[in-house]
Amino acid sequence: MTIGLLMAASLVLVGGFTALRQRRALRALAAEPFVADADRRYLRGQAVRRGLTSGLLVAIGALIAFYYLSGMDARMDAIPERTRDGDADPLADSDKQFARLVGFYWIGVLGLVFLAVCLAVRDFWATRTYWMARYRELKADHDTKLQRDLAVYRQQKLNARVPGLKPPTGEDTATDPPV
Repeated sequence: MTIGLLMAASLVLVGGFTALRQRRALRALAAEPFVADADRRYLRGQAVRRGLTSGLLVAIGALIAFYYLSGMDARMDAIPERTRDGDADPLADSDKQFARLVGFYWIGVLGLVFLAVCLAVRDFWATRTYWMARYRELKADHDTKLQRDLAVYRQQKLNARVPGLKPPTGEDTATDPPV
C-alpha cells in the first residue's frame, strides 16, 4: 500500500511540476514577439502536448491513490480470505461484482497510461519532424555557402592562369590600371 501511495504521490508531483513548466513556457512564448511562425507553432504544440501528458500523469496518480485510500485494495485482499474459509454466503455475488468493478477501474487506469504513452510518442515524432526540417534548412544554407566559396576559389584559380587578369602588385598599380 505504501509503495502504491508513494508512486501515486510521485506521479501527481511530477505531473503538476511539468504542467507548471509548460504553462510558464506558453506565457514566455506569448511574450516573445520575435519568433518565427514555424517555431512558434512547434513550441505551442509542444507545450500543449506536454501539458496534456502531465494532466494525464496527475489523473493516473490520483486514481492510484484513490484505489488505496478508498479501501478498494483492502476489500480485494479480503475476498480470497473469505473464499478460503469455505463460506458460501450471499456476498459472493457482490464480491464478483466488486472484482469486476476493480478490473474495469484498472483497465481505465491502463487506458490513461496508454494515452500518456501515445502523447509522448506524438511529442517525440513532432520534435523529430521539426528538427529534421531545421537540419535541412541548415544543410541547404551550408551547401549554398560551399557552392559560393567554390565558385570564388575557381574564379581565383582561373585569374591566376591568365596573365592579364592577375591582380596588380606593388609598382604596377601606379602605371597600369587593372583590366
